[in-house]
Amino acid sequence: MNRIVKALSRFETLVMGCVAGVAILLVVYEVLARYLVPSMLTDWGGEVIIYLIVSAVLIGGGSLVTQGRHVRADLFIRVVPDAVRRTADVASLIAGLVYCGIVARYGVDMVAFARMIDIRSDSSLQFPQWIFYVVVPMAFASMALRYALLLWQVIFRGADPYPSEAGHQQSAGSPAVQEGL
Repeated sequence: MNRIVKALSRFETLVMGCVAGVAILLVVYEVLARYLVPSMLTDWGGEVIIYLIVSAVLIGGGSLVTQGRHVRADLFIRVVPDAVRRTADVASLIAGLVYCGIVARYGVDMVAFARMIDIRSDSSLQFPQWIFYVVVPMAFASMALRYALLLWQVIFRGADPYPSEAGHQQSAGSPAVQEGL
């Protein structure tokens, strides 16, 4: 399973890099055109930049889940016994899996609906919105897969889902606690 996750992470990183790179190039073009040759400024540049940046952020969610860097309240988890921590980890993994699965499922419906009624952008580009919306079910399915794999490892292998955090029950006098984590 680790090979699958690593390959998926590499692919997502490559896609994120390409998408972000195109967004940066488009921003540079828009800035230069605005100040040097205003007649070459497009009415759709900002729209496409937003599509690209949002897509890159969503695609990065799966890797964040795998690394334990996704949104999670871990201040409480850092100070409880291991048994409570394990139970809380399982509960949070299940909650993440369910949430991401629901968003992925309804994301498919959102894409189908946008395609059915042919929603297009307001700019001269007339971009079909369903193409942009496809990233939602893909990204959330990737996150759901990562949550499922972590849950499998915790339940059936007894592994710590985020080993870099293991064994860090800190006292009130430790530097991390004094700095507010």
